[in-house]
Parts: sequence; C-alpha cells; structure tokens
Amino acid sequence: MSARADRQGFTLLEVMIATIILSIGLVVLLTSFANCQKIMKASQDHETGQYVLALGETVFPIPSPDLVTGDPLDDEQLNIKETTAGELLDDLEISQSDLPKDRRDELLEYTFERTVDEVDDEELQRAGYLYTLRTRVRWGSTRMRDDERPKLEVLTLWRKKQ
Repeated sequence: MSARADRQGFTLLEVMIATIILSIGLVVLLTSFANCQKIMKASQDHETGQYVLALGETVFPIPSPDLVTGDPLDDEQLNIKETTAGELLDDLEISQSDLPKDRRDELLEYTFERTVDEVDDEELQRAGYLYTLRTRVRWGSTRMRDDERPKLEVLTLWRKKQ
C-alpha cells in the first residue's frame, strides 16, 4: 500500500473551507433570529395599540351628530386631548387586580388622542359637512419627539347635522 492510501482525515484546506461555510450559515441564522425578534416586538406593540384604541373608543365614543351642537373643531366629545392608557383603565374602573402587573406596566407608555382635521368652509360645504376624525395611539418614551414615536392612526369620517 502506498502512503497516500493509508492517510485518513481532512486536509487543513478542507477544514478551513468547512469552517467558513459554517460561519456564514451561523451569521445568516443569527441575523434572521434578530430580525424575527424585531418583527415580533413591532407586532406586539401594534396589538397593544389596538387594545388601547379599543379602551379609548370605549371611554370616548364618537358622538352621534345630534349630540354635537357647536363647531366640531372645538367640540370636547370629538377632540380628545392626549390621554394615557393608565387614565383610560382608571376611567373604565379596571383595577390592578384585573390585569397582570407586566401588562399594566406595558400599557403605561401608550397614549390615546382624537382630533378633527381642519377644513375650509368651501371644502366643507362641497363635502356635505363631512369631517375627518383622526384617532392616534402612540407609544414609546415620552422624551421622544411626537413624530419619532411609533403610532397607530385611524381615520373616521363623521358628518355634521345641518
């Protein structure tokens, strides 16, 4: 038998190539896990935003046009100043025992607000006195500028009685 036939194992070059391939695979896998985690966090934030939206709409339902007598741009039933989710929970008398502590703590960084978009009189008349209500749920640090905070925004069309 020759010396080459008795040799067993891998050459240094084969080991290096296998290591490089394995390293690339691990980097791709870890990057995928990190991206998946970001997507799951964003999904959870939006789901919680939907919950806060439901709380806000329960505390501050959109009134019937019959109930709004003045200018919708100034009406306190249509224009809701920024309200924290904690205040919404308190208004609905949802106690701390009704929600797990971690869930309640998570809700503390969420806010709810609703405004009526301004529109000029000519456009308003042409649109048949149809107003746009803009409901926003924001979350994230209150130290961030409002345009930097993530948000969930819902537009509702509302018609004023003439």
